[in-house]
Amino acid sequence: MSDYIIHNIGLTVLPQLDFNNLVDPDKPVHSFPNYYLGKLIGAKGTELELQRTRRGGGEEHVPNCVLRNDGGIALIRIHNRENLTIYDLPESTGDEVEDCVGVPQQSYPFAYAVVDYRDGRCQLAIEKSTSWDSKTNTIRICLENFFNEKLLRSMGIETILKEKPVKTTFEEFIDQRTIDHGDVIESFTFEYVNLKLHPTARIPESMQEEMDRFSKNLEVYNALSATTTMKMGSVVDNEKLKQLSTVVTLCTDNAFDLVVKFRDYGDYDCNKGIPAKYPMNDVVISHFKNFEIPDIVTSDFDLPTWLDEVFVKVIEGKDDKKIPTKPS
Repeated sequence: MSDYIIHNIGLTVLPQLDFNNLVDPDKPVHSFPNYYLGKLIGAKGTELELQRTRRGGGEEHVPNCVLRNDGGIALIRIHNRENLTIYDLPESTGDEVEDCVGVPQQSYPFAYAVVDYRDGRCQLAIEKSTSWDSKTNTIRICLENFFNEKLLRSMGIETILKEKPVKTTFEEFIDQRTIDHGDVIESFTFEYVNLKLHPTARIPESMQEEMDRFSKNLEVYNALSATTTMKMGSVVDNEKLKQLSTVVTLCTDNAFDLVVKFRDYGDYDCNKGIPAKYPMNDVVISHFKNFEIPDIVTSDFDLPTWLDEVFVKVIEGKDDKKIPTKPS
């Protein structure tokens, strides 16, 4: 079983003349941009022109293969090229080991990406795989750049891939991290504004005096905003942090922000929440890529059903109480 980070596929159509006759008369671009996204991915066996930027190494092609593209759902296997050195050790591992010669080889571990471009869906699920250091950002950027390179110039379709957030409140999150998972708060960073220059900021009455005190420091320098980072000891006042989070969530214009660093989870941004992450049985991918119809059509066996359930969960916030153990 693997976890998948869910992304929204945002498609914006810009006015464009169809000089190359790419538009299907029955599928106008402004109404069906998702159709052209699926068409671009291509049939089974297609290799997409994905590129990545290696630190100090320039641009590099990312090996990949479309395993299936059918019914508005595309499954792509995306490889992370790695350089390995293989040592052929002799049976006798004495002094001869020092003379052992390493042979450089390339390895191609992979992760799956599922593009759901059905009408009314447009979501992307990227596997959190150790093959990509359990990170999904590189794959997301590769796909986004590819879609824009091919669709923006030719058809005026701009693509933005963005992680979907899970609906939760900081009060719930902090309790579940510290109580249920035994996590520890190491520090927090609070960003605040000059209230004289930002008079519309909404602040709870119980926090007004403290916020005024923060603001007066900024008034001395006529500064717009500032941040304060506090490293925590063995005792943390969780209720006080919850009050700060209330200040943040009251202001829809992001006048304030609060980032809490947990020992195990890492940084949690009160304004951004947590990415939507859901587990998928390996047999779901196996059935889909092999064009097999499972005996039981549920999210445990069938990819379209899994995607449908995830789509509803994110919208309705059905997993409010289920907090991921690690960030993406």
